[in-house]
Amino acid sequence: MFLPFWTSELQVEIPSWFPWGKDYQPVSINRFHDRVLRDISELSFDLDSEFYFMASPLVGYVGSLPREKYFQDISESTFHLGFLMVFAFSEKIEKALIASLALTDAGKGLSIGLTFCSLWRGGVYEGKMKVIAIASDEPFYDGTKYLESLVHVLRQIKNVIKPAELSYYAEKFGYNRFSLEAENINHYDVRVTEILSEIEDDGAKDIVGGSPMINFPPFFGFSITAVEK
Repeated sequence: MFLPFWTSELQVEIPSWFPWGKDYQPVSINRFHDRVLRDISELSFDLDSEFYFMASPLVGYVGSLPREKYFQDISESTFHLGFLMVFAFSEKIEKALIASLALTDAGKGLSIGLTFCSLWRGGVYEGKMKVIAIASDEPFYDGTKYLESLVHVLRQIKNVIKPAELSYYAEKFGYNRFSLEAENINHYDVRVTEILSEIEDDGAKDIVGGSPMINFPPFFGFSITAVEK
């Protein structure tokens, strides 16, 4: 792993009818938003990951997990502050996303880190996944240029490593999801390292280096609801 952990975990409510365990057309569902998100979804699969969702003031809350948002006749009255994009963790997508922020000007103002995302369906816990989250430090960040540059970076990396076309098979035969709750992360070690990093002592800093934890932007998780007068 190359990325720090966010200090907060994510919680997502998925619709009752959402095919979490066995999903069909997980790539092309994103075409209902635009071509760029569809391309990002396809390329993510081919890098052993999955594009889960994105939230921003311009697009609201869209992606594979909040799938019902693609079919609502009436737009929501909730205004989302800040830009947030979430992917399933893999080493390939981790390196690709780091490159997308480091190599493009469009990535300025964005921070990236690891966290866990809990899924809920009607108040029932479905499982937890290890994810990579990209967030902006500006409440009204316009991610349009970054998304376009991200497609370019992901496509370049795919062309170099020439992976198996997982996106093709996921679309044609269906995609089996599973939780990454256990994986090989020792939560105890992460917490101990976090505590040591908070100690204002040169000896502790020499041992653990910089803090392995970063904070979400202060406005993350807040929304403004428009009420008609």
